[in-house]
Amino acid sequence: MSESRTILIVEDERHIANLLKKNLALDGYEPLLATTAHAALDHVQSRKIDLVLLDVMLPDGNGIDLCRNIKHRRPDVPVIILSALGQSSDRIKGLKSGADDYLPKPFDLEELSLRMEKLLNRFVNSQPAGSQFRLGEAVIDFANFSLSRGDESVHLTSKEAQFLKYLIEKRGQVLSRKQILEHVWGYEQIPNTRTIDNFILSFRKYIEKDPNHPNIILTVRGIGYKLVKTS
Repeated sequence: MSESRTILIVEDERHIANLLKKNLALDGYEPLLATTAHAALDHVQSRKIDLVLLDVMLPDGNGIDLCRNIKHRRPDVPVIILSALGQSSDRIKGLKSGADDYLPKPFDLEELSLRMEKLLNRFVNSQPAGSQFRLGEAVIDFANFSLSRGDESVHLTSKEAQFLKYLIEKRGQVLSRKQILEHVWGYEQIPNTRTIDNFILSFRKYIEKDPNHPNIILTVRGIGYKLVKTS
């Protein structure tokens, strides 16, 4: 690894925190530890953080709420939740809070390393600093995570920005829901493909002249979506 990446570990269980710090250092990362939600948020706002490993149960708050706060302030920072709560409902709640991945405890360190590397590479490739793109009635600013139309502007989550960038990169091509899930979320199901449909409905409100009769983001029945080539 040519440049050391800072990984924020948000974990109050000492043995888990020490294990993560040791292995991250061996992998060439710079580990940074926060044992409370308050300390974690301070680090996120004041330091360069490349990825967050986040426990759900913290002494001064809930990791799910902290994840939302982190993503609101730094949508460009990927978050992996590491939690003893491993039920499907827990995973869905974590992913809905904005987490980019969710790994139940106990976890395999090699698997965690692979998931981290995949997320870091994906986020680096999806952040075209300073770039703007006009799409239909809207202007997308990927550097500032915003979508504007006239005087109205809305904030984009990191997932929404990645989703739009993927559609733009593949414009003219039919993309299946599975392809989109694998590219944007990194696995095939989260929690179901209705997530994609809801994103599309939201985008169309800003991009299309008539969202009920779209001519830019088209639905390909039974397959997925296609962004038509626009000037």
